[in-house]
Amino acid sequence: MKTSSLLFVAVCTLFGACSDAELSSEKRVVVFGVDGLDPEMLQERIDSGMMPNFAKAIAGGSKLQSLQTSWPPQSPVAWSNFISGVNPGKHGLYDFIHVNRDDYGIKSSMVEIDEVGMEMTLFGYNVPLSGGDSRSTRKFPAFWEVMSEQGVPVYVHRMPASYPLTESKAVVFPDMGTPDLVGALSGVAYLFTEDEEQAARVSDSYRVERIKMKRRNENLWKASSRIYGPADTMINVENFLEEQHAAEAAGDFAAANKVAKKIEREQEVFTAIDLMVDNTGDSPVLAVEVDGAYAIAGLGEWSNWVPIEFVMLGGLVPVPGYTRFRFISAEPFEAYAVPVQFDPWAPVSPISTPDEAAGELADAIGPYFTQGFADAYKAYKGDVLDTSGFINESDMVLEERTKMMHYGFDQIDETGGLLFLYAGSLDMRCHMLWHTSDAEHPHQEGPGEYDGVPYDKQIDRVYAQIDTMFGELMARVEALEKGYGEEIEVIVMSDHGFAPFRRKMHVNDWLVQEGYLVMAEGKTKTGANGLAGDDIDWSKSKAYAVGFNGIIINRQDRESQGIVSDSEAVALMAEITSKLMAMTDQGNKVFTAIKRADEVFSGEQLAQAPDLQLGFNIGYGASDECATGAVTGEGVIVDNDSRWSGSHLMDPELVRGTIVSVNGRDLVKDPALEDITATLYKLFAVEAPENLDGVPLF
Repeated sequence: MKTSSLLFVAVCTLFGACSDAELSSEKRVVVFGVDGLDPEMLQERIDSGMMPNFAKAIAGGSKLQSLQTSWPPQSPVAWSNFISGVNPGKHGLYDFIHVNRDDYGIKSSMVEIDEVGMEMTLFGYNVPLSGGDSRSTRKFPAFWEVMSEQGVPVYVHRMPASYPLTESKAVVFPDMGTPDLVGALSGVAYLFTEDEEQAARVSDSYRVERIKMKRRNENLWKASSRIYGPADTMINVENFLEEQHAAEAAGDFAAANKVAKKIEREQEVFTAIDLMVDNTGDSPVLAVEVDGAYAIAGLGEWSNWVPIEFVMLGGLVPVPGYTRFRFISAEPFEAYAVPVQFDPWAPVSPISTPDEAAGELADAIGPYFTQGFADAYKAYKGDVLDTSGFINESDMVLEERTKMMHYGFDQIDETGGLLFLYAGSLDMRCHMLWHTSDAEHPHQEGPGEYDGVPYDKQIDRVYAQIDTMFGELMARVEALEKGYGEEIEVIVMSDHGFAPFRRKMHVNDWLVQEGYLVMAEGKTKTGANGLAGDDIDWSKSKAYAVGFNGIIINRQDRESQGIVSDSEAVALMAEITSKLMAMTDQGNKVFTAIKRADEVFSGEQLAQAPDLQLGFNIGYGASDECATGAVTGEGVIVDNDSRWSGSHLMDPELVRGTIVSVNGRDLVKDPALEDITATLYKLFAVEAPENLDGVPLF
């Protein structure tokens, strides 16, 4: 399915330019996907009594074992293996980030976006008549497409790497990869503050707005601010673009930058808000007025969801959304707002299939996070939220997923079929809180607690929360089994496990050091455009890195400036592999496995894979800078002094996932993610697509 861009859909709705019978099944199957659920960590917590519901299941015959994850063990890759039942060589996703081989820049691994084609000018606005469409990069059908087409009801309550959605008869809600209303993949949150230092921060992941709280009335303080919507890119700025191009051609980049800022301001869209603090009670209360509606929150608490609307195209196109606020501090004043979500009742871009499913879910549970990766990890990573604030927000997300779970059970109660449930909060907290219980980690903070639990026990706490959710799931399963007199197959699974991430490698810096990547004369690091800039001498460069787990050979006839022939590439890869496998840091091996792409992938998309797959040892991983193609000039391996302190972007054998056959099935092989897909097809007697890699596990 081609999904049109937010504004393009809104315009088509404005100008008018641009039912199957309900499925049913006597069979019911439930799959509970818990992102990052580690088999050893799970078993340890079962044994220690922290997870009574899992312990009860195991005592009753359920079987827990490790699950092969993907090469590389990254969430979009692993979940795509499960979604499709095939390896990346067939579905085409290899990393969070892919390289654009035309210019060595970066692009999304999950979404392809067309340029706007034909346009018409209307009242000073450029209105697109074609193009602007987006689509999933996945090259193999999803299990819900296959199953629903053959008559099986399928309900997918959040799925990573599934946005933009493809047309199907299934009910599907996407997760990781789904943007907020302004188009940011992890959302753009807000911090409203009186703190001058905080207000000086600049980030793509959040906006810090400095406010001036008026305290003339001691009972009611007031301040005004803004929340910004998506840029109105249909505003005609051709005159500015001509000015910008002229400045660039003249080498006056300062002037060009000023014009770029003018364009940004010209296309800026915002909604004014009023922040008020009521001091008449025992404790201050925050009230935020947004378009005549109020968000109310006590100190340290979250407000209700509040609607917000941005007006575009000169007032012709309303773009509705929802947000909510956390009242952090009264004096000095500080409040946090989550990224603006799509309005589920009136989304300007599809956030479910069918379209009306988003609103029906909201009818049942209220407004909800429509973006993927809703846990505020970037705000916490940037210290916009403290540890308690991050956990508090993550709790809110997990509570919402529990409500979605019960709604999903109501659906299969009525129609039967497959119910897939996804929880991502355990993964996010393991990423962000590992440092709290790892004395060897370079990033250390002072002790603290949330909800009466010390920070260094918060990973235990989220495992216990998943256990509680599993207990509620099993109660619903048992009620259905009693009501229908049939056994319901239940599988618990994860995409990967977890490990500490203490030292990070700038892979491109190593390639420069070893002479495989050659800087242009006078350059020691890349600029803002990474490898797409003019900092690299590609006529002498044999290899480069983009993404978290790969090295790419600068091949002739594939890269735009490739110099390595296919015959030369084999020896070159062997040489690089030998050097990396011998690398040590502080007495530790940095890598435990490195594979050629053709050793771990097969299929029509093999040529798009990074040529070498890097299996880091526990404690090691690629840097964020490496993922975007940067050469930092900082050295090769440095401390990871970040709250992002746990990871799984390592050797897949070191971070295997989890599978629990709640019904106690004996599995026929060492299970892999793709095998679960094949098992679902068998359970519902569905004809699987040709060239499926997975095999049924029982």
